[in-house]
Amino acid sequence: MRILIVEDERIQSTSLKLKLASLNYCDVQVADNGEEALTLCAKQHFSLIFCDIHMPEMDGISLLTQLSEQPHRPAIVILSAVEDAVLELTKNMCSLAGFPYVDVLKKPFSIESLYNVINHYASSKQRTVEPSIQHLLRCEEVEVAFETDQIFNYYQPQYDFATGAMVGVEALVRLKHPEHGVLAPASFLSVIEQCQWMDRLFWRVLEKAISAISSMSDGLKLSVNISQSNLQQPICDRVMALCQQYDFDPHRLTLELTEDQVYNGNTVSLANLARLRMHGVGLSIDDFGTGYASLSQLGKLPFNELKIDKGFVFDLVTNYKHQQLTKMCLMLAQSLGLHCVVEGVEDEESWQYLRTLGVDTCQGYYSSPPLTIAELSEQYAKNQSRSLSQESIEGGICALVIDECSVSSSALTKQLQRASSVAQVLIARNLDQAVKTLRDYPVNLVVVDIKFMSDATNYTLLTDIDQRFSGRMILLTEQSNPDIVLLPELTARSTILSKGSALFDTVQEILAHSKLEKTDFSAQQNKLDQLSERELAVAQMLFKGLGNKQIANYLDINQKTVSTYKTRVQTKLGIKSAMELVRFFTLD
Repeated sequence: MRILIVEDERIQSTSLKLKLASLNYCDVQVADNGEEALTLCAKQHFSLIFCDIHMPEMDGISLLTQLSEQPHRPAIVILSAVEDAVLELTKNMCSLAGFPYVDVLKKPFSIESLYNVINHYASSKQRTVEPSIQHLLRCEEVEVAFETDQIFNYYQPQYDFATGAMVGVEALVRLKHPEHGVLAPASFLSVIEQCQWMDRLFWRVLEKAISAISSMSDGLKLSVNISQSNLQQPICDRVMALCQQYDFDPHRLTLELTEDQVYNGNTVSLANLARLRMHGVGLSIDDFGTGYASLSQLGKLPFNELKIDKGFVFDLVTNYKHQQLTKMCLMLAQSLGLHCVVEGVEDEESWQYLRTLGVDTCQGYYSSPPLTIAELSEQYAKNQSRSLSQESIEGGICALVIDECSVSSSALTKQLQRASSVAQVLIARNLDQAVKTLRDYPVNLVVVDIKFMSDATNYTLLTDIDQRFSGRMILLTEQSNPDIVLLPELTARSTILSKGSALFDTVQEILAHSKLEKTDFSAQQNKLDQLSERELAVAQMLFKGLGNKQIANYLDINQKTVSTYKTRVQTKLGIKSAMELVRFFTLD
């Protein structure tokens, strides 16, 4: 990582450079003023710039303004001893200017503070996993995506702060582009608004989400975004019809309306909101705290959930103002009887802080990034402390039959549907349909007619399908002793079965082989037994929401030792964050 320090005081820049070297960051250059920094940035790209804002000639704010106009924008850490209000304003300016990461180090700072800033920056880079493009798609490209079913959903889990249980998901729309891959809404949402396709998008997202989540646990709730433009015509009856079509309880559905649109409704939109609530659909105010709310109106509208804007959470642990604003939002929600969700929780410190405040639900990269439906199904099963099997979907098996013959596939489907352990059976006539079905549904059993694999190239495609879900793959053949060698990638979770003389017998064989090994629930206790007395104490305190400093004070050890114990605990228990300790402990 190439780093630039912009600091007019040589002692300060040298001290920072030595601290960076002690953290193994040695590719560091120093500019004594803003003009020299601009010259260096014109010649080479820097990943991270530490910039003092109080300098002679060209101050740091002017420098950052000019840097924001360049095509390459580095991450920025603002250095200064000026008052907090100026630092906060400069930070907000940099964020609005499009710098990918902005943070503050107030002078004087310790090497620990420096380490935390760089670590936070590294974590933010890891979270940027979705491909993006620098330009918006054209209307024609979005139209093609609609027509070819390339608009689909990811799902970001929501977790109960008190228990750590996955309680819901938010459907997040994505578009698969033939050249640029999977794109987030920033690349196409404004085009959809311009082309007046918001209704088309809403119904596409809603139906895909309801059809997918309806196959999962009856306790898992679903949130879907909606706009005022969607509320300008009666929608309640159609929403209820979709719920009925997929046997989805309307009480599990929440529609999210951003705060800036909540109070812009008319008679039609208010009637929609009232009818939806009357039928049990939840209504959430999204991005609460962005400044549009009218508190006098808030109590008059039928919303039952409030989502605190992620802008408050980014630096929650260190920003006193954001702490107070978050507390005020939470108190407002609690006083009005609203369920409170915080989105944008991206680190353990923020999660622990919000948990101690008593927030209801957590959403963010710390607990989970947005997931495909297959990844969601697997993560939900892990959260429920059981391995994927036909029981990972509480209603039973969700099966996909891949067969180009309509007669044989329909017959097999009817027999599978008669089994009490089967909740849903889907059919794909070709591999392209199969891939899209696995993208949209939580499939845990795939049945493929082997004659469908007559083309050798299809085996490669079959491998791709195998990687898109967690469950069993059954390959059916007409031969009594099939001399077929499976690809190595398929052998772990796939089985070749010969078709029986009766279709009923074939289905029974499929169901018998569909089971995956169950988790040994005593394994969790065995892992706990591996912890030393001190490691167990640290694990219990982490679960209760205590931070490193509190644990260090309680156990009379330093914070570095606490970090060592945390690493040992996570390694021995096989977890990645303190949040996963819910699998091993329960609140008193």
